[in-house]
Formats: sequence, C-alpha cells, structure tokens
Amino acid sequence: MRPSMESRPPYGLMIWAVISLMLSLAFYAAPLRIAGGPDLMPMLPLIALFIWSTIRPRFIPPVVIFIVGILQDVLSGGVMGVWALAYLTAMTITRNRDEDGPTREIGPVWIRFLVTLVIAVPVAWAAGSFAIGQMAPVRPLLIESVASGLMFPLIALLFVRRRNLRGAFGS
Repeated sequence: MRPSMESRPPYGLMIWAVISLMLSLAFYAAPLRIAGGPDLMPMLPLIALFIWSTIRPRFIPPVVIFIVGILQDVLSGGVMGVWALAYLTAMTITRNRDEDGPTREIGPVWIRFLVTLVIAVPVAWAAGSFAIGQMAPVRPLLIESVASGLMFPLIALLFVRRRNLRGAFGS
C-alpha cells in the first residue's frame, strides 16, 4: 500500500514546481510570432505561479513570487521590478484558496485566475508607465492577457490530469 500524499516528503513536487516555473520563464522569454505579428505568448510565469499556489501554496511563498517576477523582467528586457510588483500584488489579493469550494472545479479556479490577471496587468502597466515616464503600450499586454485567459484552462487541466487521483486543485 502506498503512503498517503500527506505522509510522503514533498521533495519531488518541490523539484517539479521549480522546474515548471523555470520552464515557464524560458518559454515566455521565447515568444511565438506568427508572420511578423504580435507576441502570442500567454503569461506562463503567472499561470505557473497561480497553479502552484493553488495546488501547494507552501511551495510559493512571496519571495518565490518576487524572484519569478524579477527573472521575468530580466529575461524580457523590461524595467526591473515591474512584474515582481504586479505578481506580488495580484497573488496577495487573490490567494485565498477557500473560495473555490470543496470540489475545486476548474470553473471557479479559472474565474479566480482571471481576477488575478485583471489585477496583475494594470499594476504592471501602471508601474511600467511610471518607470519609463510615459504611457506604456497597452496592446501587447491586452494580447498577452487574452492569450493567458484562454490558455489557462488547458494548462490547468494538464496539472489536474496529472493529479486526478489526488484531488484536482486540493492539496
């Protein structure tokens, strides 16, 4: 008989969390362009942070959110601290796990992710605009936001499918 999830050490999951966060940053830094058009890459680091903070919140303390935001700024060539501030603000406001209910269905989790996205993007835009001293372009952030909102259920279902015997988004 296998030991329960709670009695097993979480080292394997911690390593997977770190790997998935690093992969999300790497894929985000290599945007997908179709025929010279806009970037179509969703905000994979935010999606990964959100999913991990829903599945295992103790793996994603504020310092991890800050580091992922700073790394995203470095890899994307943006103003330092913009995404760290945006992610910390959004995750702090929307981190309450109990509002998804006992089943933790994908619908309420998706809605909470959309709320997180609606908070993170304006904070990043405002911080970026303030840092550069002029209004930052809105269109790229809107495209990334729409791509992120549409891709979240697909990415989240991959996590749920991997954890289907362990209770979807519950820990």
